[in-house]
Amino acid sequence: MLELRRNYSARKEDEKDTKTHQIRRISIDTTTAEILVTQFRRYADRVIRLGGAPREDAYIFSYAPDHSRPCSPDGLTHRYSKMTASLGLDTHIHELRHYSATELLAAGVDLRTVAGRLGGVTTLRVYAAWVRSADEQAAALLASKLTGGLPSFRPARG
Repeated sequence: MLELRRNYSARKEDEKDTKTHQIRRISIDTTTAEILVTQFRRYADRVIRLGGAPREDAYIFSYAPDHSRPCSPDGLTHRYSKMTASLGLDTHIHELRHYSATELLAAGVDLRTVAGRLGGVTTLRVYAAWVRSADEQAAALLASKLTGGLPSFRPARG
């Protein structure tokens, strides 16, 4: 479980509460958890070598040796763009939100869960794209529920 407590504004170069002023908790997979733990251990080892003590509120991803400042969001965006361009992909980091919402909804994850992961229903209105195959599955599901398994209607040939 990952807790999101703060939001960093690159324009103002400061921290603030989340938009809803509440801690958001989202589940993460084992691999992502292992990456975050490994990154924290690297930070802790580095700080100890520098004569300091690791802090629980340190930024996991930082260019500062003591992790007192976050990585620049613009820098992360640039690195992502460089990586995707090297792979021959024409995409931007912000599109990951669109992708996440669309894929989760198309896979059948309920709207409330997707909204919780992305930060609210307003977010879904902006980021969740309509997917024809998911819409067709929804139509078929409703039809089967409404007809109770009756055979499909076939018009008489005339």
